[in-house]
Parts: sequence; structure tokens; C-alpha cells
Amino acid sequence: MAYNPTPPPSPASSNRGGNKLTRGKPSMAKPFVEEVEPTPSPVLGDIKFQKTIYSQDAFRKKVDVSISELKPKKEKIDIQGFFKQYSKIFFDIPKEGITSHDTLIRESMDYFNDFKDPKDEQIKDLEGQVEALNNRINRHIIGANKEDIIESAFEASSIGEDLEEQAENTSLLLEIGNPSDPNIYWSNDSTRLLFPDGLKKTAQYAEDNEQLPNGNNPFEEGNQRGLNRDINDAYDRGGDSNIRQYQEIRTYSEWKADTDRRSSGGETRDIVLLLDYIKDFTKQTYEDMTS
Repeated sequence: MAYNPTPPPSPASSNRGGNKLTRGKPSMAKPFVEEVEPTPSPVLGDIKFQKTIYSQDAFRKKVDVSISELKPKKEKIDIQGFFKQYSKIFFDIPKEGITSHDTLIRESMDYFNDFKDPKDEQIKDLEGQVEALNNRINRHIIGANKEDIIESAFEASSIGEDLEEQAENTSLLLEIGNPSDPNIYWSNDSTRLLFPDGLKKTAQYAEDNEQLPNGNNPFEEGNQRGLNRDINDAYDRGGDSNIRQYQEIRTYSEWKADTDRRSSGGETRDIVLLLDYIKDFTKQTYEDMTS
């Protein structure tokens, strides 16, 4: 059976009885609008969203956009800082061991002498003499008379004593430096050969007892009370621009110059007398031990 759809009504019939403006004109179809459910309001009230927009300059002021390294910064230690810390912990450092005064002394002496001990050459030479003498003794053991053997043994003993004496003389020379301008040490050390009591201990003794360790009292009355103060000040800030600050070993002339900067009047005279006492004692002991 054929399907015949019903044609739509003509514009004329659908506009019959309409107004004059639309009569005789085709009508426009309305657009199709799908009905949707309105967005439901919140049950407990309205939610308001607020967004703040920053300009580039304002954002950089609010937020740090710089790139920083995550590596920890290394603490810088200068020479003055090292000696300040060294002075603070001086008496806490053990005398022997890996981290001790003994290690510091040996490493500093090695560096000061370009890692060569001046005694090594003398010891090497004397060891060569001992070895030559031993060879001589061995060659003459068979067939040698008793007197030759005794003489050779005596020579070997004499060489050993010479070796010890030269080693001691070398140690004394290293300790005193220039005998005309000898080294004066700040701290006391019982292992030193010439003057175990240092400048600090001697100054304290003079201030407490109002005399030098030898019993002499060359000080003007009352002036010895400033000795310890001025000498400690010279130790803390010695030399031009504090170049000898906390320096343990200084020559007689260096200590004299450093104390002259830190004292005045009668105190200068008394400090010089104290330094002269240590210098003369050191020189005399050196001469007695090396003569």
C-alpha cells in the first residue's frame, strides 16, 4: 500500500485572519531550545568563589622565584680565626697522640725545615762511621790481639757518645735560634732544655711575688702589677697589624717591641728587665750545655 503523507498547511491558510504585516509573507520557524533543569542552589547557602589575579611584577614581589643552590656553604677559616681558636683550646689539646701538641710540633718543624731534619745528615754520617768501625773490628777479630779489640770497642763507644752529644747540641740550637737574640717561649714546657718556664708563667710569678725567680727585685714599687696585663696584651696583639697575634715563639727583640707598644712609663722598664732575665738565663744555660 502506498504511503501518502499529509502535506503541511499552506502559508495562506495558516495566516488566515492574521495581521496585515504578515499577510502574504512566509512565517519563520522558531529555533528549538532543549529544556534543562536549573542548577540547584546549595542547601546550606551560597558558595562564592574568588580568584585573585596578579601582574608579573606583583607576583614576583609575593613569591620568591630565584634559584638557590642546595649545596651546604663551607665555613671559611682564616689564619687569625685559626689562632684564636687554637689559643682558646691550647691547654685542652693533649701533649701526645694523633691530635696533640707533639703532632703539631713535628709537622711544623718538618714544614719549617722543608721536611728535612738537620740532625738527619749528622746522624747518617755518624752511622757511617760506626758501620766502618764495626767492619774494622770484624776484620781484626781473627788474629787480633786483646789491646786492638779493646781499643776498637773504646772507639765505638766514643762515637756513640759523640752521636748523642751532637744530637743534643742540634736540639739546643733549634730551641734557642740565634744565641744573640734568643727565642723566648710564651708557655711553659718541662721538655724544653734551656728555659722550661715560659714568659707567661714568669711574668705571673713576678707579679705575685714582686721579684724575679732568682730572688732579685729590680721593679719599681707597684709597677710589677701591670706586667701580666701588658704581656698578655702583647701576646694577643703582637707585631704590626697584629701579624704576631697569638704567636707562641718570638725572639727577645720581637717580644720587646710588642710589649713596648702595649705599655708605658715604669712598666716598660720593668718588662724589659723581665725579658733581660729570661734572655740571660737562656744564653747562659746554652753556653753551659754546649761548652
